[in-house]
Amino acid sequence: MNVNLCYKSYPFKMSLQAMRDFKRATNKDLWYTLVSVLEVYFDNLDKPVLTLLKALYEAVDFETASHAIHCMIKAEDKSIELEQIQDAMFRVGWRPVEHDDSEFRQPYPIVLVQMSKAVDEQLSDEVKVKKN
Repeated sequence: MNVNLCYKSYPFKMSLQAMRDFKRATNKDLWYTLVSVLEVYFDNLDKPVLTLLKALYEAVDFETASHAIHCMIKAEDKSIELEQIQDAMFRVGWRPVEHDDSEFRQPYPIVLVQMSKAVDEQLSDEVKVKKN
């Protein structure tokens, strides 16, 4: 899986190590955080974009989101530092853009929604494989 953040694509994955690292950094559960982001996203999807974003910002603050994003990226590339992710999150701004390159310039709540959806697919696929 890949996520685009501030004109760079990062590989990422959900792993037990990512969950442990996130818990150590924030004292929060990574799965709960991602599910909370998805819940808020789907509950507000029919609302104006700024209302949706405001709800997402309330669901997960910058610091928590940076650790979530970093821990999942670090599961694939240990060379990526937290400060690099935080800098990228800051540089993309606080509201969505509608340009040709918009997939690379979305604010962190939208990036976290995309990652949450991808993790959901990853975990669903792993269950299907295990059943067979």
